[in-house]
Amino acid sequence: MWQQLWFVTNMAFVTLVIVYLFLHRSVTTASQEQDAGKLAKAKRARSIAGVIGLVAFILMALFFLINMRVNR
Repeated sequence: MWQQLWFVTNMAFVTLVIVYLFLHRSVTTASQEQDAGKLAKAKRARSIAGVIGLVAFILMALFFLINMRVNR
């Protein structure tokens, strides 16, 4: 059970890292275009993706450690 939870959170984490990188690219593009509204929206989306990615990483690590403890 813990292995499946780790696998799902691992997939979510990797997906969120990729999404974060694309959002970072949009922030860079918006800052070069000097569009304040677009830049604020892109920064907010990037921050949300970063926080969710951090939570996914913590959950992934937690499930991994629990799995290692159970399968000792």
